[in-house]
Amino acid sequence: MYELIDAIEAVIKAAHPAKREALASTIDAYHDDFPEDFHWAIGAQAPTLLSHLMMAIDVASREQGETKTRVFRLVDRKPEGSA
Repeated sequence: MYELIDAIEAVIKAAHPAKREALASTIDAYHDDFPEDFHWAIGAQAPTLLSHLMMAIDVASREQGETKTRVFRLVDRKPEGSA
């Protein structure tokens, strides 16, 4: 699995900067339009390969030091009421 992820990351990093920027913008739009799906795909409940692929593609598509921090909850909101 890690060899596959490394290979995909290397290909993305070798791509033309404009293509990487377009990919990063597409990932941002996916995050903005479908945040629950996006966070599930990079979260602990996603299959391991999917989670690693999503993160590798996101990181590789951006210039170094430009990585966006994706904040997501691992636990639902605090229970309401006195229970």
